[in-house]
Amino acid sequence: MKINPKKENENIGFHYTATDEQIKLHQQKSAEEIVNWLESTAKFIYEMQTPEERERVKKAKNFKW
Repeated sequence: MKINPKKENENIGFHYTATDEQIKLHQQKSAEEIVNWLESTAKFIYEMQTPEERERVKKAKNFKW
């Protein structure tokens, strides 16, 4: 499955807003639940990336200032 961004959002980025209730619910999660959530999110992002995007991210992570 490939997701194509909306043309009007191209090169804009994104933001996310969390409510106080969402923050409180997150704070109630165990460390194991948070790690599982992070792993599943990372897997989802990886599966959505093209090979070129994966290479770009890899280079950015290894960039030395």
